[in-house]
Amino acid sequence: MKFSIHAGHNSFVPGARGYISEEFVNRKIKVATIRYLRAAGQTVYDDTDDYGRTQNENLAAIVHKVNKHRDLDLAVSIHLNAGGGTGIEVYQYDEKTNGVAGRILNNICEVTGLTNRGLKKNQSFYVLRNTKPSALLIECGFVDTKTDAMLVASKTEVIGHAIAEGMLGKNIQTRNAASRTSTHEFDQSLPAEVKGTKRSVVKLVSSYPGYLIKRGSRGEEVKRIQRALSVTADGIFGVKTEAAVRNYQKRHQLTVDGVVGPKTWAQLFAA
Repeated sequence: MKFSIHAGHNSFVPGARGYISEEFVNRKIKVATIRYLRAAGQTVYDDTDDYGRTQNENLAAIVHKVNKHRDLDLAVSIHLNAGGGTGIEVYQYDEKTNGVAGRILNNICEVTGLTNRGLKKNQSFYVLRNTKPSALLIECGFVDTKTDAMLVASKTEVIGHAIAEGMLGKNIQTRNAASRTSTHEFDQSLPAEVKGTKRSVVKLVSSYPGYLIKRGSRGEEVKRIQRALSVTADGIFGVKTEAAVRNYQKRHQLTVDGVVGPKTWAQLFAA
């Protein structure tokens, strides 16, 4: 089977904000979903847009990517919700996708324990309306409800697994895919932070490695930066990665030098 998967929003068009940041967490879910589908032998395209600077550009770029593929069985858009509610919901254009949408919804609710908000029909969402293949938009919990946000942030891997199994309608053995997330994906003190925080926003910050990461740097930390910036994660800090870092620094009012030091790192890996 052939699938298109994308995470909504990007660094120029941020998603919802609360205890976590939508475009940071939904990309982790996207990566896990794609990995499990590919481990099951499926053809999967990552059609996330990282360069659209307005909502219209972002959405149009996603749809353009999706529609370039031939014979897709399904396109899936991964998002997080906001507005103070709780639970998981899946949007679809019509009832033709009831089966796969229902499986995905039930699977995510099962692994997270969050409320099942149901399947919802919406023909106004740009992606659902304009993609050639059938498409679903998954809202994986609420960023501004602490219980939802903390569960989703800590379970991106299992949510991706649940989505992939729902799409295929069968079990995917975890031994066929890397079943663990990146080392220190979230700060290991997260439970204590959640219980004791008095701040309105809980920051999930992984430890700064202790050295400057810049053009010419290589390794896993570079890959982490590239993933956070939605740049191809090849582990090589080259021209494109430097440009992405500079753009990020400019947008977040950091010193624009293209070097990831402690301040840029803290901003990048704070939800």
